[in-house]
Amino acid sequence: MNTTTSRYDNMTRHDRWSFRTMNDPRVKRYHATRAARRGIVTAHIALTLVGLAGMSACFVTGRAWLLALPLVALLAWIPATGLLNSMTRGLMELRAHVLDERQLADRGTVHTLAHRVTSGLMTAALLVFFVTSLAGDSMRDMATPLAVTGVFLVGVHHMLPLWIAALRVQDEPLDDPLDEPLGEPLGDK
Repeated sequence: MNTTTSRYDNMTRHDRWSFRTMNDPRVKRYHATRAARRGIVTAHIALTLVGLAGMSACFVTGRAWLLALPLVALLAWIPATGLLNSMTRGLMELRAHVLDERQLADRGTVHTLAHRVTSGLMTAALLVFFVTSLAGDSMRDMATPLAVTGVFLVGVHHMLPLWIAALRVQDEPLDDPLDEPLGEPLGDK
């Protein structure tokens, strides 16, 4: 009797559905090339920034109609997020017990890189606000820029691991040329 259990034996129905969805071969053609993957990541970053800008503008100006901007961006953002999850094969969304050791190590690397970048962004933002306060601006003057910066930093902090993981995806290896038929054998003429 085999006492070794597969990681798939411990998957719940939701885990199996998520794994199948994020590894659907029908979607591979949309992100098969490095250029396509970079384009999808760039579009996703732009859609995220548009949504965050719309939310921030709504809160700063008090104009509720500006919430239409993130809602419209969300219509394209959701499928773009699905493509990112597909190109990373669910690396950032699947639960840990579904991933193998290599994937868990990749996830850790991505989180480490994202943590370093967001730490740098937050430090830079704090330095800017510190220098601004030394220049004589009051906290009241900085409240709106601080709130908007906070919204953007939270959004980037949340999405950066997925963006990094998607940018790190390597091209699929080409088919093994030894699997191809070689044509006519030599010397049979």
